[in-house]
Amino acid sequence: MTTERSATIRLAASEVIFGTLGLFVRLIPLTPTALAASRGILGALVLLVYLRLSGKTLQLPRKVRTLAVLLASGVCLTLNWALLFKAYGLTTLATAELAYEMAPVMVMAVSPFVLDEHLTTTRKVCLCLALAGIVAVSGVLEPGATVGVTLQGVAFGLGAACFYAAVMVLNQLLGDVDPLTKTTVQLGVAGLALLPQVLLAGDAGWQALGFQAWVMLAIVCVVHTGVAFILWFSSLHNLSAQKVAIFNYIDPAVALLVSALVFGEHMTPLAMVGAVLILGSTLVSELLEMRQ
Repeated sequence: MTTERSATIRLAASEVIFGTLGLFVRLIPLTPTALAASRGILGALVLLVYLRLSGKTLQLPRKVRTLAVLLASGVCLTLNWALLFKAYGLTTLATAELAYEMAPVMVMAVSPFVLDEHLTTTRKVCLCLALAGIVAVSGVLEPGATVGVTLQGVAFGLGAACFYAAVMVLNQLLGDVDPLTKTTVQLGVAGLALLPQVLLAGDAGWQALGFQAWVMLAIVCVVHTGVAFILWFSSLHNLSAQKVAIFNYIDPAVALLVSALVFGEHMTPLAMVGAVLILGSTLVSELLEMRQ
């Protein structure tokens, strides 16, 4: 098997795993903060074990400013997960996922102000199309047409997207920090930042978990976090940026299929158009940007 083919398989596998996250989250009777804390701490431990077995170590940045940005990105990841897991419980998986996919659109919107990037006409059009798409997906244009779609869930999904957009922006400011080190620290910070709140609240739900729920939690923490990130990062060095960008859309595609096939959450024709506008506009924007 060629190196590129092997990398392609690893990338596709990681995206499929990410796309099934919502399915497992719904099967775990934990509060969103408890689940996010568990995923962060255990996911970081999996990556630390991987680094140790690979003969590598954490390569923490020496500059205080860079380290501060890295820690801030971990805090943003904390809020991102907590809001996303809440959205999964308040609306359909498809709607929550599509709202979450607005993160690149948010980065696009703020890039002229925080990244000093020019917003081209093409990117402006893509931005407008994506905004039209989320309006169509949210159900405000056809209230009651889709069972399970709620504005509250959409709001939490957009909130999660906002903090993930912040992570994306901060990652660009981190420059040459080792990707695995960056992700491990972010996961650890995300978990540890939420843990005191979970413990003080006293209603996490860990004590009530049955065997099946513990298995599901282990899968989310180990497979959907540690293993998926390892597969994803290990594939990047052997693939073009264009191919990675296209394969990144396997994640939302799988999430939409899970929503429809597993939970019977069907989208209206208007919502489907909205999904195409959101995913299509962000993909086009990414691909055109790479050609410049």
